[in-house]
Formats: sequence, structure tokens, C-alpha cells
Amino acid sequence: MLHFKRLESFLISLCVVISIFIAAIFIFLDNNTSRLMLQRVREQAVTYVDLINHAKRWNLDYGGVYVEKANGVTSNAYLEKLGINPDLQCADRRVITIRNHAIMISEISRRSEQADGVKFRLTSLLTLDPANTPDTFERIGLQLFSKEKREHFEMITGSSPPLFRYIAPLYAESSCLGCHRGRDIHPGDILGAVSISIPIQDLLKEKRHTRLIILVSALTLIGFLIAITYFMTLSLATDLKIATARLQNMALTDELTGLNNRRQVMARLEEEFQRSIRLGEPICLISLDIDRFKHINDTHGHPIGDLVLKRVAERLQSSIRPYDVVGRVGGEEFLIIAPATPSDEAVSLAERIISAIGKETIIEGPARVTVTASAGVAVIDTRDKDIDDLLRRADRALYQAKADGRNRVAGP
Repeated sequence: MLHFKRLESFLISLCVVISIFIAAIFIFLDNNTSRLMLQRVREQAVTYVDLINHAKRWNLDYGGVYVEKANGVTSNAYLEKLGINPDLQCADRRVITIRNHAIMISEISRRSEQADGVKFRLTSLLTLDPANTPDTFERIGLQLFSKEKREHFEMITGSSPPLFRYIAPLYAESSCLGCHRGRDIHPGDILGAVSISIPIQDLLKEKRHTRLIILVSALTLIGFLIAITYFMTLSLATDLKIATARLQNMALTDELTGLNNRRQVMARLEEEFQRSIRLGEPICLISLDIDRFKHINDTHGHPIGDLVLKRVAERLQSSIRPYDVVGRVGGEEFLIIAPATPSDEAVSLAERIISAIGKETIIEGPARVTVTASAGVAVIDTRDKDIDDLLRRADRALYQAKADGRNRVAGP
């Protein structure tokens, strides 16, 4: 029971360790997925910033782009405030109006927003157009740029739709000074910023789907590893239990005959001796020896001698009572412990055993062996201090049986 509890504790600890390890892997993969998603949308925003800057420089290189003033196209009122006439009269009486980089980017942003929801614009703390006044996110970014930070971004999942906001600095060029004259601005100064807003609802759905796949995979792996570990450990524990039982049996059992060995018989004798003293009950000890066993070995060989020992052990087992204890204590020597047995019953038991041993000839090939045995019986005495006293009396009785002609019992 104790070993099972230890095994159970070990299995629980092992399962906890496996679960923590897999959970750590899940957390790592989930964080890595979030990082890759953020990197992916950031790279998209950077690409937009690069395209906007290219479009801005293209517009500046041509000093702005003229379009026909029709279909709702209006003049740039902010250029007019700066004293710049944005309109030109063509020979065919058509009127064209200039589109500088700010208006061009604003109009392209409206088309982009209608197509895929991505919005972008120019913003500045020194804006000419109130529509380009920075919001809270953009103002933070512009303030950070003054501290030499080169980008600022944020995942806003609470908005509808959820957005990835990105802002990067916009540097003044010599062509910008015409519109921003009167201000202490030089080429290379941070004039403002490019602000990008990218919808990320599809990206978040993809992330949730990926997280679910990772979670299911992690739970499946945890269950699989725990099941494998449990059954392998249980199998190992079963094998160890069987091996331990075999070792214990080998430590207590005579290998040849299967009877108790000397150590086990002596331990049982000590137990029964103390029990007899405690309860005041009799206990008898029978010391038995196979007659002329050396002659059997010399005449027929050791294999026949071993066979004789096995057969004698079988006849001993079949002759004793269920509560008697029998064991092999030497080459051809055996001890039978008869608890709660008076001397006359012990003598009768010994005679029954002697009769059973000599009853049938042992035949093995050409060998025919008639086996007899002698036995000495001793009963506990009030003068006995320990089991050695009982053993000595049983041995003396055995020697007496040998001296009287063998194949007999000598009693107390």
C-alpha cells in the first residue's frame, strides 16, 4: 500500500511537470504568434509609409500635380491663404487646379479606406490644415520623435473595427519651405508625421484560430504523454513488484525444493516460540534427516540426489497440517514446526511423515532408489531460554533415532 502511494505521488508529480512543460511551450508559441502578427502588420505599415514618401517626393519633384477642376474638385484654400493661386486657365477655357502632396495623399487615403479599410494621413504639431491636427495617439508619437524615437505603434483592440496604429516622422525638404515659410524650419527637421491606421479584425481572427489549434494540440499532447507515462510507469511498477516478490521469495525459499530456507524457518520458529511462551501453548519441533543420503549421491550421482530431495520435500508438504511449517535447513536436513501441538500428536505427525517418505520407491531411468528418513521430536520446556535449547533437544532425538537403526522417530 505504501509503495502504491509513493507511485501515485510520483505519477501525479510527473503529470504536473509534463503539464507545466507543455503549458510553457504553449505560452511560448502563443507569444511568438502574437509577436509575428505584430511584426507582420508593422511591416505592412512601414510599406505604406515608404509608398507615401515616394508619392510625396514624386509630387514635390514636379511642384505639384494639376488636375481639371470638375466633378466636385475644389481649389486648395490653404494655398490661397498663403498667397499662392492654385488655379490655371487653359486655352480651351478649362480650369485646372494644383494638387500638392498633402491633398494628394488625403485623396488616395479615401480610396484606400473604401477598398480595404486602410487609412493614412499627414499630421503635425504645426499643421496648416486643421483636418491634419493630431489625435492623442499621433500627439504621443510626435512628442516621442522629438526624443529621437523613429516610430511609434499600438494595437487598439477596443475600437470598432480593431486597428493597428502606426506613425513615423516626416522630415522637411527644401521644397517644403515654400508652404511653411515664416516658420523656423530647416531641411532635415521633423516637420510632422505619416499616420497609418490598418484594420486587424481578420488578423485577430487568424490569431484566435491559431491559438485554438495550439491549445488543442497542447491538451492532446499533454493527455497523450500523461497516458503513455501512466501506463509505462504502471507497467514498470508491476514488473518491479513481480521482480521484488520473486526476490523476496528467493530470499525466503530453498531454490531446489521450494520449501522455506533455513533463515525463514528459524524466523518462524522464533515467532512460534515467543507465541508459545506468551500464550502458554505447547510447540513441537521435528528434526528430520534422510538416511544414507551420501550413499545415494555416491551410487547414483548428484542429479538423482537432487531428485530425491525434491520428492522428499513433496511428501513432507503433503503430510503436514496447514498450520505446520516445514523447511530445508541443510543438505538433507529438514525442520518441521508444529504449533499448539502436544508431544504425542507431534510423534504421530513425525511417524506419518516417515511413513510417507519410505512408502514409494523413486524411479528415474535405470535408477531405483528406496528412501527412508529418521526424525527427532522435541517439545518446548519451561527451562528453554531460547530456540537453541529446543533445537539441541530435537537434534539429540534425531541422533538417537539414527543410533536405534534409522527409519524411525525418537521422541521426547
